[in-house]
Amino acid sequence: MRKVTYGLLGLASALLLGSTIGSTRAALTYYSENYTAKITVSQIGVSLLENGEVVSRRDYDEDEWKTSSNAGDDSDSGVLLQNMLKKGEKIALNKKYQEELRVENSGEIDQYVRVRIYRYWTKENESGDMEKVTTLSPKLIDLELANEDRWIKNPDDAAAIENGEKECLELYYKGVLPAKSGEKSITVPFAENILIDGQVASAAEVRDDGKGTITTVYKYDGVRFNLDVEVDAVQTHNAQDAIKSAWGVDAAALGIL
Repeated sequence: MRKVTYGLLGLASALLLGSTIGSTRAALTYYSENYTAKITVSQIGVSLLENGEVVSRRDYDEDEWKTSSNAGDDSDSGVLLQNMLKKGEKIALNKKYQEELRVENSGEIDQYVRVRIYRYWTKENESGDMEKVTTLSPKLIDLELANEDRWIKNPDDAAAIENGEKECLELYYKGVLPAKSGEKSITVPFAENILIDGQVASAAEVRDDGKGTITTVYKYDGVRFNLDVEVDAVQTHNAQDAIKSAWGVDAAALGIL
């Protein structure tokens, strides 16, 4: 007897579409290790904005770091995608959701900016911990990039990212992000929308129990998609060397100076 369990598609779909959007965060870091004697470190600051709202902010003021985020004060790790869905709404495949991401210079000195975007899948294991699912491509978490003439991709990673082999994408803002002067100093968006590619539904494994029952198990059964964004700021003093030391790239060759 041959029995194909088509019903599992609906079950797997319900688990994905009804799942929470886990582990989304935004980490903010700085670089000033080699040049603290030549700049006013107390004036550096940077923030990540999502759809016009601050997700995370970290500023150095009065000899200490001041951090805040939408996850609560004194935390520089905020939560992304909190308002992605309306109340009662479930995630739909192949549907674009607004995800406009920008960086703000919230300090008082000019700076160069890099963002690192992580896309990956996780699933709860038998111990109740979340672990990465490597059988689903990060590319299926389609973050629509914007203003690619101002946000420069790391060329060393471009091919691997396009092929879905790498979960981390680095973008460098072209030119100086100036210090705020009365008004906010904010970059153009580096992303505008997010979409979960419907191809995730084609990732399946067919299992035969040897007794005539063939089961189709979908790899996204019970998984969560994750989007993490980290922001780095480097002071403009001695920028070429500072960027090379902090980020390991040739800023002039990238064309970001």
